[in-house]
Amino acid sequence: MPTIWEYADQVAAGDTGSWLVATRRAAILLAPTHPVITLPRRVPVHQVLVQTTSLIVYGRTFGVRAAGHIVSGPELAAWVTEHALPAPDTAPGNIAAAVRRLLDTVAGMLRTAGHQVPDPGLRSLRRHSLDPVIQQWHDLTDVDDAFPGPLLCLGVAAMSDTFGPAIV
Repeated sequence: MPTIWEYADQVAAGDTGSWLVATRRAAILLAPTHPVITLPRRVPVHQVLVQTTSLIVYGRTFGVRAAGHIVSGPELAAWVTEHALPAPDTAPGNIAAAVRRLLDTVAGMLRTAGHQVPDPGLRSLRRHSLDPVIQQWHDLTDVDDAFPGPLLCLGVAAMSDTFGPAIV
């Protein structure tokens, strides 16, 4: 099992700039509750938590117009509360709209940070980017038969569990 720091550096994918800063900030925020990352065989919740937290920290740091902003746990809790998906018993159209809103919000932050963000698509080896931020976007938003929705939704739910009422 890798430590949170080792896994955050894996998520950074060799980046030495702002993406690395975001993944390490995510590790700082997650370390108290997730010092090591378990690597399960089925649904990789801990990995998706680190990946999603890194992407949101990156977006909140570099995809807003406040230079030098440092993302806090309470800020993530507020963001997650605002972007959490509705309960499973909600009408399907409402869930689909909430997923679209989540994807649009994150894509907007990444565009503001200077990235060309493609629409989510089907998971494929051809959907690869040399930009580690956009590759993370593909990993979290592209879908396949193994998981019916974007993994970003699972990541936001895991963030809710981590940065929930105990932090706020």
